[in-house]
Amino acid sequence: MVADRLARKWDRRHDVDTAGSIQLAALDVVGPHRNKGNEAVCTSPRTFDFIMKSLPQDLQGHTFIDIGSGKSRTLLLASRYPFAEIIGVEFARELVEIARSNIKRFRDPSQKCRALSVVEADAAAYEFPDAPLVVYFYNPFSKDVFDIVLKNLVSSLERRPRNCFIVYGSSSHRAIDWARPAIREAGIFVELSVPPMPGFLDAIRTIDYAVFQFRAAA
Repeated sequence: MVADRLARKWDRRHDVDTAGSIQLAALDVVGPHRNKGNEAVCTSPRTFDFIMKSLPQDLQGHTFIDIGSGKSRTLLLASRYPFAEIIGVEFARELVEIARSNIKRFRDPSQKCRALSVVEADAAAYEFPDAPLVVYFYNPFSKDVFDIVLKNLVSSLERRPRNCFIVYGSSSHRAIDWARPAIREAGIFVELSVPPMPGFLDAIRTIDYAVFQFRAAA
């Protein structure tokens, strides 16, 4: 209850609508994976900032991609960092519309990136841009869809090697237990050492997370 109140206070301060938990069953979804998606839950600012501090370098010039971006909370939080571009990928049309409205209304004096957009697409069909990347997953869907997205990312990096980080977080379903080995087994990512996530008051749930960096073959 405290976290939900803080989330709605954050929304009021920034004139946006990102709080709450959204079930996907009644939404208008693009692609064949409606039943594979998980609920959309907003990320807490303190959780996101903690994760960003775990990344090992200045990410200026990178493109931040949130796979399963929901109502855009994570995109808006990312805009306070000097990314070259920020992209959300979302398959629920209603959430895409809310997110685009949020992006237009959002005002924050600490905002550093204003190149924000949302792609309405099934993540399994999304083509990654040829730019240095930070790819963010907050347990958006089941393992079989994740495997497809990961395979597409690996193909993109093998075709055009460039700097890339994967952040995978989960607060339910123990998804991190299968996401972590799946990323390792791709054979081109190294898991970075990161501190455990504290329990923040503004977080609906405390997440377990892992960070990986692409290592091109010698």
